[in-house]
Amino acid sequence: MGATPGQVVTMTVAEAVITAFGGALLGLVLYGVFAPLLTGIEIAGGSWFVSDLWPGALAVLAVLVAVPLLVGLSAVVGLRRVVVSPLGVAKRQTPPAMRFIRVLALLAVLAVVPTLGMGAGAGVVAAVLGLAFLAVNLVGPWVVGVIGRIVTSRARRPARLLAGRRMMDDPRAAWRTVSGVAMTGFVAGFIGLLSPGSGLSGTANATDLHLSVPSSRVAEVTAGARERLSAVEIPAGIDVGDDGGTTVLTVSVQRRDLETVDRARTALDGLVPGHGATSAADEEWSSNRLFGDIGTGTVTVLAVSFLVATASAGITAASSILDRRQTYALLRLAGTPLKVMNKARRAETLIPLTVMGGGAIAVGVFCALPFSRVSMNTTGVITLAACVVLGFAGVIGAGAASAPLLRSVTADPAPRPD
Repeated sequence: MGATPGQVVTMTVAEAVITAFGGALLGLVLYGVFAPLLTGIEIAGGSWFVSDLWPGALAVLAVLVAVPLLVGLSAVVGLRRVVVSPLGVAKRQTPPAMRFIRVLALLAVLAVVPTLGMGAGAGVVAAVLGLAFLAVNLVGPWVVGVIGRIVTSRARRPARLLAGRRMMDDPRAAWRTVSGVAMTGFVAGFIGLLSPGSGLSGTANATDLHLSVPSSRVAEVTAGARERLSAVEIPAGIDVGDDGGTTVLTVSVQRRDLETVDRARTALDGLVPGHGATSAADEEWSSNRLFGDIGTGTVTVLAVSFLVATASAGITAASSILDRRQTYALLRLAGTPLKVMNKARRAETLIPLTVMGGGAIAVGVFCALPFSRVSMNTTGVITLAACVVLGFAGVIGAGAASAPLLRSVTADPAPRPD
């Protein structure tokens, strides 16, 4: 219609920035609404106040500025293939195919992972994991293109043929639909392996009490302990041992219930100034709480990640229908049943998700191996299984939610001028 490239860029960026600002503002409002629910997540021994979870005025302002800015920059980058010369429009060249170097980049990063370990610096570990994450995202479209060629060559049904052709023609678009869930699978594979299971530390003894005493006062403290326990009618055996050069009294209460143990602990309190009677379970309480916090943090991060990834899959599925509305309308005009088009859309997402989702989880597990001192525990297996189920359910649900939009787009199959 005569618009200059500058006008096209300005209009598109303005639309993207305004929409992004509205989304960021709505996101902050929703965060404020749901923040009270997050206060019930217990970490470090207790819950939170809403004020603890609010990022502050400066962070809110940064979000409102950064989100529209990043979306605007993304729009400018995306317009490079739209704002072209008249010769480019006439030739309608197909973009060059992606190269195998993407896979080589991933293999190069993974080759470095086994050299890492507990002694590696935090900066180095973060850099390698970040590169692995980016490499998986980089190789995703290439793998989707390969999958598309395989599906197309072996298709025996129209839906599979359509799905394969779409993955071949625009692997980046197919990858965008499943990338959020697949990349969350990478995170799940990594932290799922590292998350300590409930049996990592074993079951610590909670009934035998230990009391450190000076070597010169062993006889005196032993007699005092017997006297105090006898006064409260708690039968117990007392053994004297050595723990790394420190004399330790071990009080074995005959009645092994925790109530009796607590009474014995109270009776022994103050017997040795500055030292209290503790059990092995007491001494490991801090570590057990830390393991519990890690598990809580893992579930929280993955839950939020899958919610974001599922929302992203739904938005991408809807935008894909709108971008291809003319193609869908022409397919309907040619007699393609709506059911076939929906099957093609499902195959276009589920096939890449199965391959790349499993691959991303495998890469995440591989990256976690140098830092794991234990084998995969029950908690990790359950976490990974839940991630797989939620991932597939989210993508399937996103596709089903956009089915009415497809029906609406193809309701009037007459070709449009645009």
